[in-house]
Amino acid sequence: MDIREKIENLPHTPGVYRYLDSTGTVIYVGKAKDIRRRVSQYFVSPDQLNRKTRALVEKIADLQYTLVETEEDALLLENNLIKQLQPHYNILLKDDKTYPWICIRNERFPRVLLTRRYVKDGSQYYGPYASVQHARRILDLVGSLYKMRICSYSLTEENIACGKVKSCLNFHLNRCAAPCEGLFSEEEYDAQIEEIKALLSGRVRNLIASCKEKMLRASSELRFEDAQLWKERLDLLEAHHERQKVVGHGILDMETYKLLQEKKLPRRIERSEKVMEQLKTDLGMAELPKHIECFDNSNTQGTNPVAACVVFRDALPSKKDYRHFLIKTVVGANDYASMKEVVNRRYSRMLAEGEQLPQLIVIDGGKGQLKSALEALAELGIREKVFVVGLAERLEEVVIPGEPVSLFLDKNSSSLRVLMHIRDEAHRFGITHHRKRRTFSQVDSALRSITGVGPVMEQKLLRHFGSVKRIKDATLEEVASVAGPSLAARIRNNL
Repeated sequence: MDIREKIENLPHTPGVYRYLDSTGTVIYVGKAKDIRRRVSQYFVSPDQLNRKTRALVEKIADLQYTLVETEEDALLLENNLIKQLQPHYNILLKDDKTYPWICIRNERFPRVLLTRRYVKDGSQYYGPYASVQHARRILDLVGSLYKMRICSYSLTEENIACGKVKSCLNFHLNRCAAPCEGLFSEEEYDAQIEEIKALLSGRVRNLIASCKEKMLRASSELRFEDAQLWKERLDLLEAHHERQKVVGHGILDMETYKLLQEKKLPRRIERSEKVMEQLKTDLGMAELPKHIECFDNSNTQGTNPVAACVVFRDALPSKKDYRHFLIKTVVGANDYASMKEVVNRRYSRMLAEGEQLPQLIVIDGGKGQLKSALEALAELGIREKVFVVGLAERLEEVVIPGEPVSLFLDKNSSSLRVLMHIRDEAHRFGITHHRKRRTFSQVDSALRSITGVGPVMEQKLLRHFGSVKRIKDATLEEVASVAGPSLAARIRNNL
């Protein structure tokens, strides 16, 4: 297959392309948001190219490419390949300067730093990150979760023993545990480092499970201030886990991971297209369902009602597009009214922001929930612009508006599997958020149960005093300085 035939078979997806000369040497590496469109721009009339590009094109004998999931992945892979292959026609990114890494230094009581240089000194590097803001957010998370030193002192046993180093301001701000003065052992510090390594490597589930267990144990033992601290740590980890996308643990890992996708991703794309074609046929849709959204409601006897919307693109989860909703206008456990509210809120916002509507909307539930969703879409004037179905869990029946009987798909069909997958994902996402809110209300009930203490005042008090126990131990005057005399007296009488 010659180059022009390869170009015709390229997809309109993000990727990295490599041009090779007649000897099989890579002479240029490039990235693209739309790889087919970008590569095609090289093979036009020579009059449309500048001198350097014409010289490159004259040397091209073959084309290789790697498809990736996002433009950010393409950016990172291009960076790594240029450094490894040193292509003649690439000018930028050849030196040792790179995108930022997070480095755990090879030293006693290791520091966790942001760096742009990958130095083989025994330190451990995580990344690279396409965005320095992203790397800094992760460092901020590490700083919020763990008490790490940032000083560059040599913390040898001798220096600590003879008191050569004194604790700095970070210790007094509760951001460092002062290993420099022997207040934090090497074993305790290294235990923190192991958790940080797990976090940076993407192994966050165990950390979340551990935090949740400790929070619930503290709550059951009525240690509410400890439960609040574990809850804050849990919130940080879960927020990080939701937006996390592991992109590799080092240069070699990154290259190996991305190059492996060269064979896997085209097959996955092909399978996804077959699934969407089958789903389109089975449901009788006019358009290919490349963008699917599913809604689910969660509540416990009407308390802490929430809803979830999950998004699938090309038959695969797009977790960055998932959304939670707190039910605002419905009192009690009314699934129908709740469904109407969240569908209305979701698509009124999409219309206001000019976003593309999905081709398929899946409602978790039967005819009642489906009817409520259709009413919301009709009020927005988009009822005829989207295809909507309900999926009732008991018999996995697909309810299609206007059809006298439900559709029962083959249990082994790809169409039913993808519908069940998105429904189960919406259920999981919604239940997780609902449990989190329910736990929050249980942990913080000591303050919330006091008349006059709402969410804003609760946060204000906890930020000032640090825990419920400290509020309880504070003087009336100290509480009054935050909440005012009348409310302070009520707080003191009820804690």
